[in-house]
Amino acid sequence: MCFYSLLYLGFLYICITNIYNIMDLATRKYNFIQEVFSIENEIFEKLEKILKKEKTEKSEIPLDHKLELEKRLEEYRKNPENVLNWSDLKEKW
Repeated sequence: MCFYSLLYLGFLYICITNIYNIMDLATRKYNFIQEVFSIENEIFEKLEKILKKEKTEKSEIPLDHKLELEKRLEEYRKNPENVLNWSDLKEKW
């Protein structure tokens, strides 16, 4: 089956699913890919940077944050009774 036949079948599939207002995940992915192909290079590069930045920001926890968390956990383990009640704290602030 040639590329254009597959493209035509994909187009028919999209039309049929839109008629019945059924947008399954495969169709949404296909539509998204078609949109990506129509995006100008400059916009695509900006989107790519945003996605890469978001991915790295979610996966990396700064070392100083990790150290602070470990310090606080260790303090809690030593003295679990030395905590603040959230309700009391909210009232004071």
